[in-house]
Amino acid sequence: MIYAIVQAVIISAVVAFSLWQVARKVMPKSIHALQVKGSEVLNRADMPVVVQAVGKSLQPSTAPATGCGSGCDTCKACASFKKV
Repeated sequence: MIYAIVQAVIISAVVAFSLWQVARKVMPKSIHALQVKGSEVLNRADMPVVVQAVGKSLQPSTAPATGCGSGCDTCKACASFKKV
């Protein structure tokens, strides 16, 4: 009996994870918006510290600025613009 419950929980977790990964690939903007909204709800000041920590971990990272003039210098092309 207990093995059937454990098996059902494990299979449900694997299916849920798989569906989440497919949704991230198929609907990236919707999933990003959902992640932002969930993070905002959990980061409210009236929430406990533990819940705020989970909210901060769910907060999506912002893309760094790229291109000439951003100062990233990853492609070493900006060296030609930095004439002192």
